[in-house]
Amino acid sequence: MKIVHFSNKPAYPRIDGGTIAISQLLKGLLSNPKCSVTHFTLSTQKHPFTIEHYPDFFAKDNIHNFAIDTSLSLTGAVSSIVKNESYNVSRFFDASVADEIEIYLKKYSFDYVILESIFLLPYAEIFKLHGCKVIVRTHNVEHHIWEQQAENCSPSLKKMYLKKLAKQLKNYELKALQKVEGIMAISKEDAAFMRKAFPTVPIEIIPTSFSIALAENNNASSDFYFLGAMDWQPNREGIDWLTARVLPLLNNEINIHLAGKRMFCNEYTDDRIQCHGEIVNASEFIQSHGICIIPIQSGSGIKIKLLENMALGKPIITTTEGARGIEVKHNKHLLIADTPEEFARAMITLRADEHKRNQLGNAARSFVNDNFGEENISKRIFEFIQSI
Repeated sequence: MKIVHFSNKPAYPRIDGGTIAISQLLKGLLSNPKCSVTHFTLSTQKHPFTIEHYPDFFAKDNIHNFAIDTSLSLTGAVSSIVKNESYNVSRFFDASVADEIEIYLKKYSFDYVILESIFLLPYAEIFKLHGCKVIVRTHNVEHHIWEQQAENCSPSLKKMYLKKLAKQLKNYELKALQKVEGIMAISKEDAAFMRKAFPTVPIEIIPTSFSIALAENNNASSDFYFLGAMDWQPNREGIDWLTARVLPLLNNEINIHLAGKRMFCNEYTDDRIQCHGEIVNASEFIQSHGICIIPIQSGSGIKIKLLENMALGKPIITTTEGARGIEVKHNKHLLIADTPEEFARAMITLRADEHKRNQLGNAARSFVNDNFGEENISKRIFEFIQSI
């Protein structure tokens, strides 16, 4: 079985939820000795490619990078409105990249291509012309995210533009996904939407897998932390909500650590917040702090950062939206708090109760091991591919 795995950003370094999901799927594909995997990736100004970031178990000759400019421009935005095209999608298509892929596919044959995002669907026809079956891995129902952001935005030109982007993206998503041979949905909720929208397309729930921390956690630390890329709007929206609505309800003994790509520390002046900006080692940062907070207000699919922290046995406070798509239980695997008052009370409770922190952390890790273990998920991936 010969597979092209095509991602819209490099799988490594694992600096955000998207790269974790991409690298774990790629790792799962490579685990099957009967499978030959070639990895294509776009690289952008936000996500540059460096071959040294890929682990040694990758055959470097089978990794191919295509540089592309996805930067936002007023001209591009206006053009997409005039043409009624999705600007979210068009930014990821480059004719020269398409030409490079065409040349490669004339030399080498493949059975399948797995596209790691709907934003790569403009390249799908090239693979089809060379006999590849196209499988799309949908990390989210993308237009749902933009609809939520538009809904949360105050009436303004920005709100109107976000609604326009959401509508264009929805039209593209619904049209383009009809033409693929298979869809890997990342959550039950997303799969249910897609099965209704695409009744003739094979769809399977393939969540991101995780390796589990083996040692029992000692969650003695009572500080709080958030790690997330701030160029993903739901993360920024969540931290803005935390600082504006939750922080005023907490006393001065609370200590919150923030870190992530595109996080500008001069934005956080409260003495209770320590901003670390972009960090090199996510696992080291997580393990050096106590209680994970994920104050997400919008999104779609499974929140990778939630599962990553659960796999490491961390006590977590999040929102209903932050836990959406994962069948966790409040007060068993984590704490769910949706209002500022509930979130503040949850923070106060866990800060004072080390036993509760350890109880939640151990239950969270066991949940991930039972439902998202690497061996289990890898088996499901290949069963689905072979069924198409």
